[in-house]
Amino acid sequence: MSRRIVIIGGGVVGCSVAWHLADAGAGDVVLLEREQLGSGTTWHSAGNITWSPVPSHDSSVLYAFDTIERLERETGQSTGWLKTGRLHIAQDADAVRKYESYNREATIRDIAGRMLSREEVGRVHPLLDPASAAVFWLNPLSGRVNPADLTAAYARGARQRGVRIVENCRVTGLEIRSGRVVGLGTSTGPIAADAVVVAGGQWSRLLMATSGIALPQWSCEHFYIIADVTPRLAASTPSFVMSEHRMYGREEAGGMLVGFFDENAKTIDAAALPDPFAFTLLNPDWDKIAPYFESAMEIFPVLADAPIRRFINGPESFTPDGSPLIGPWPDVEGLFLCTAMNSEGVTWSAMAGRLTAELVTEAKPSFDTSHCAPARFGCKAADTAWLQRQVSQHSVDPSQRVD
Repeated sequence: MSRRIVIIGGGVVGCSVAWHLADAGAGDVVLLEREQLGSGTTWHSAGNITWSPVPSHDSSVLYAFDTIERLERETGQSTGWLKTGRLHIAQDADAVRKYESYNREATIRDIAGRMLSREEVGRVHPLLDPASAAVFWLNPLSGRVNPADLTAAYARGARQRGVRIVENCRVTGLEIRSGRVVGLGTSTGPIAADAVVVAGGQWSRLLMATSGIALPQWSCEHFYIIADVTPRLAASTPSFVMSEHRMYGREEAGGMLVGFFDENAKTIDAAALPDPFAFTLLNPDWDKIAPYFESAMEIFPVLADAPIRRFINGPESFTPDGSPLIGPWPDVEGLFLCTAMNSEGVTWSAMAGRLTAELVTEAKPSFDTSHCAPARFGCKAADTAWLQRQVSQHSVDPSQRVD
């Protein structure tokens, strides 16, 4: 009899897990999504994918590039992938040294990154003030996808390999007997399972709580704006990131997307969100974004007079250390986590899907698992006050955040 593996969550990560499991011939794979594929957090992702020579992005992002190419070739589904390169902008000495080290590593590896002169950067990004920063490093291994299309490509590839995908099916709880998962309850009835992968994003903690398990993740508000700039930007314009101001951005339909990682972010209890919360956003918070936007105007003066087309404020799940929760839950045989992507679900989706499939099938992991063990915070995960403080004040360098 074929082993049945049930995946909970049909965002970009859950669909990647489904495709990778099917590709590995893991057994009878079923994916359950509470609303529609790509809803929740995936749909409002900025979709950036950027290589950098740091452990969290090196092999993961290189694998993502290979996966995108393979998915498009095998499924015929476009992911919206557009290779633009990315400008890393530095003002202070620490940031300058960091990007100089990135440039050296790229040179060693024969990656065509380069430092730009002020004259060059003005040509590469026509809206940037070349006098606003000390160093500009152009990273060529960067670009963006359409998150909905990437999700659809994973899903199509999974279906082609026999995965059954069920939308509008809510999981109400796990069935655990004698220390192992044997099934789950859903809004359409019980389902037996030999293994379960929880990839429910910000709802993963709520689901695990029904089994008395506290996951070390919590949701925070994350926001970006889209401005109607003049002159309009070409789609090929490099995206950008500036760690000192916790700022990133790119071209968006001729306009300019500018996002920020708030160091004292507002936390969100997923249990308090409206139901349904499929393709839904939170209210704009202009006071919160104001100081970050002022910093952005120093780098891109055109923003001072540009009309704001849209304010995107969506909850995303974070961990206290900025690393995801990927791997088996130690006290329940057959239960695996693939959640809390820290606003990098698109970037990490390929890595997370492959790593989870390898762990479920007991294959040798292709990626380091030491930083993403789901139970690494121990009993602290049950302390919601501590958890909210940690994720609100997270200090992960946004130059390493690319969604």
